[in-house]
Parts: sequence; structure tokens; C-alpha cells
Amino acid sequence: MISRRKLLTGAGALAAAAALPREPAWADGPSGEEWAPYSNVATWGGPKKILEIFLYGGLSPWETFHVEPREEVYSGDLLNAFNGTSISGCGGSGNGTNSQSIGGMRWSVATSPLWSRPDLLARTRVVTMTHEFTAHPVAIPYALTGRRFGDSRAASLGAAMKRRYPVQHTSYVLMPPSSRFFPGDASAFDAWLAVGTHGSATRPVLVPMSAAASDMATWAARSNVIPGSDALNQVYAGLYEAGLDGSRSRGFDAYAAALDSLPGSPNLVPVFNSSLRTEGPTAVHCSTNSPSSGAPPGESPLNTTKASLDMAAWLFNTKGTRYVGMVDVGLGTDTDAAYDGHEHTAGVTFGNLYNLLKELSRVTSPTTPASGRISIDDTLIILNTEFGRTIGPDLPAGRKHYGRGYVVVLLGGPIQPTTSGEPKRIGSFDWMTGAPLGSYTAANLACVALTAAGIDPHVTDNFAVGELPPGPPYEAPFFQA
Repeated sequence: MISRRKLLTGAGALAAAAALPREPAWADGPSGEEWAPYSNVATWGGPKKILEIFLYGGLSPWETFHVEPREEVYSGDLLNAFNGTSISGCGGSGNGTNSQSIGGMRWSVATSPLWSRPDLLARTRVVTMTHEFTAHPVAIPYALTGRRFGDSRAASLGAAMKRRYPVQHTSYVLMPPSSRFFPGDASAFDAWLAVGTHGSATRPVLVPMSAAASDMATWAARSNVIPGSDALNQVYAGLYEAGLDGSRSRGFDAYAAALDSLPGSPNLVPVFNSSLRTEGPTAVHCSTNSPSSGAPPGESPLNTTKASLDMAAWLFNTKGTRYVGMVDVGLGTDTDAAYDGHEHTAGVTFGNLYNLLKELSRVTSPTTPASGRISIDDTLIILNTEFGRTIGPDLPAGRKHYGRGYVVVLLGGPIQPTTSGEPKRIGSFDWMTGAPLGSYTAANLACVALTAAGIDPHVTDNFAVGELPPGPPYEAPFFQA
């Protein structure tokens, strides 16, 4: 016979379990936490979506968002290589000698796709960043999470947003084939799936941008699952949960979230089956200084950049997605055709950035977007990278890795347009020595992005105030006109 005390204890456990969120349990939180957004989020139209584009290899500001023609910067043959770089191969005109003064910065013609978009320029911030890392496998995780390599608290923006907005299609990461990375660098991008202490259920969905992963659609369809097995699993999970005597654990929460997500996995079939996931052909590389086309014999290079941006627009518009991360590996299949140009920074960086900004200009809209477009009003776009490039050249037309001073570019979302219609620079460099004059780090950037998403960056499991470098309030210099 069951005692009255035992019965009440069991009833209390069942009642407590019933009171906890269960439909759906995609994420471990935010139950029991204070997730109220900053009070002035409403002033920029509410929480924003985020598109984070990672420029793999380390973007050089010198050839892009701050042309600096002095001999100290362009010693040797580097300036000649820059001046001889044509963009005619990808629909543009001019070469490295053409630049434009915008917002107190000199922008190279590689940025010219933005020049005809005053709606974007007025809502652009070029942010001076700094850190001490010069190796890709260390700098990439730091840039993506704001925490040092190996820190168990490291979590991507996608994980934090999935915890805040716990639905199936909250966060996606679009990943090119590993062949597009230098050996060892592909695993560094695992940081994009890091969940820190948010819980395993907050992991973003990884979408391989290659037709070679078509079997993922078959797995997601669950065509071989016996009918009723999901219901039986739920019964056993309910019995186990009742035995927890009213207590919960992150381990069980993650298990319950996975169990809840399985019946919904066929909803992911269109994502994995999408024709947008296949890299499309493009013209030859924009740069005349590219070491090779990067294409198989008789074929055109692959434009993963275009395919990923189209896929991001599709996810935002059809799936209610709030976060998309993508890697820009440039044109072609040669890893040298990304942004890591030790031998040919001027040519390769120039051509790839032009291609990215051309495609970004095409896929963005200043108003409610049509099919295949991303609204810059409801989406913050982040051009992130792991570090910059040195002041002086490495080889005659290239530069080494340099973390002490580099730039990250933010566009749209909560950023209010400037009255001048020009972008603003936040922080600065000593352009002669390369020393950063600001103190913004990847952790600061992560807090800015979380704020834009309507998430207090200092709640549990994000960033404590005391662990960040000193700086002004996050939204003030970034979002205000």
C-alpha cells in the first residue's frame, strides 16, 4: 500500500514536472531567468535578426575600408600590385587606384557595391578591434564566441539566440566543404556550434553548403521510424521525469529537448534538399592577381558566397529564422582565394570583398523584403573576421596575420542612419604603426549583437560585466545616429 506521504510526494513531483515548459523543449531556458531586453530596444523597432558573415582568413583594412597609400604601408611592390588589380572580371570598373572618402575613411573600389546604397552606408559602422592572437585555429573561435580558445563557457551568438527564442528554426550555420579551408581550420569553426553553459539543445543547425550531404535530408525525413515509437519514448521519458521527484537537470532537459525535436525533424527536409545549398557557377575570379581560377579543368569557379546569401534569405523569410552564420571563402576552390593572402593580399582580398559586397547589395532590401531578399531594417549584418593584416608586406604583394588592429563592419538592423548619410568609424588605428586606439574586443562585439537581438548580454551564461574590457554603453556608439 502507498503511504499518504509517499502519494503526496509523488503528486508533488508530477505537479512540478507538469508546471515546467515542455512544448516545445527546444532549449534549456529561459525558464526562471530574467530575459527582459534593454529598455530602449523599442526605440529601434524591437529585437533584430542577425546575419553573421565570417570573412575567412583575416580581412586587411588597408586594401578595403581604409586605403592607406603611404610608403610605410605599401613598401616594396605591394602598392603596384594593388594598383594593378582590376575588378572588370566581376562586372565592376576601375582598379586599386580608385578610392572614395566616406565618413572620414578612404574606401577602396572593392567596396564600391555599397556606394550606390545610401540606405546601407548611413547605417554602417566600421569598428576597430584588437586582440593578441595570430593563429587561425585560436583566433577564429575567439572571434565567434568572444571567449578564449578552450573556455568551457564559450557560446556562439546562434546558441544564445536559440536559448532566448527556443524554436526549431531559430539558428543556422552555413558551412562550405572542408576542402575550402587550410588543414585544421575547418575544425576551428566548430566554435560556431559551441553552446557553453546554455545547454546542448541550443546548438544551431549546421547546413553543409554542398550537394554531397544530400543524405541529411533522408535522415531528417525519418522514413524508417516505426509509427508509435515516438509516443512510446515520450511515455518512458514521462515516467523517468516523474521519478526525479520534482528536480530537473540540464542533462535531462537536453534529452527532453532532443526527444521533442525528433518528430519535427521532417520540417528540416526542405532545408537540406534546397537547391540553394548547392554552390552555383560564376565568372572567373574578379582579381587579375589571383594565383588560379580555383576551378576544376573546363569548369567555372564556385560562388559559395552567392549560394550562402541566397540560402540565408530563404531561411529568414520561410522559416522564421533569427540567426544565420555563414563563412565567406571567396571565389574558386583554392583556399588561397579567401582573405588569407600572404603572397597576394592586394589581388585576392580585393576581388573577394568586391564579390561579397556585390552579392550582399543584391540580396538586401531597405523595406519589407520580397522573396529572396533580406530586410536591413529587421536584420543586423555583421562582417566578422579573425584578425587583420600587418602594416608592412610579408612577400612583395601580401601581408602577415595581425590581431592588434583590424576592423569588423556592422550594417543595418538597430543602427540608426547618420544625418550626413555617411558611415561612422568606432575606435581608430594609429595608421602609421598599426596600434589600435580603441579597446573593442570580440566579447564587446558579442554583447553588441546580443543587445541588437533583444537579449541582455549580462544575464546568466552570457557575459558578466566584470569580465569585459572597459568601454562605453554598447548601444550608444553603435546604434545611435
